[in-house]
Amino acid sequence: MNILVADDDRNFGFVLKSELEAEKHTIDLVPNGVEAVLNFVSKPYDFVLLDVKMPRLDGTDALKIMKRINPDVPVISFSGNAGPNEISRTLECGALQCLKKPFEVTYLKDLINSYFLK
Repeated sequence: MNILVADDDRNFGFVLKSELEAEKHTIDLVPNGVEAVLNFVSKPYDFVLLDVKMPRLDGTDALKIMKRINPDVPVISFSGNAGPNEISRTLECGALQCLKKPFEVTYLKDLINSYFLK
């Protein structure tokens, strides 16, 4: 499965990347919303993991653009410091869930897998 991960926290992004690659997924890791959208336009993805608060273009705005381009690609957003309004806005824009950092990567893997087992 091709997964796009967008997170400005390099350490957290690398943890997600290595954990998901261990599950035999192909991961593209980008540090901001602009690069996330550019990658999303240029390459097909099966799933997107998107930080809510990022530089240049926040995750919610990136999500809106991605959903206009391809509304069928599932997105899970996450944040360490998003408030309730930002979280609900992200869900309204089409994210399946918005996880609060830190979260268990095992839980995220289960969410991804359960989406495709429907």
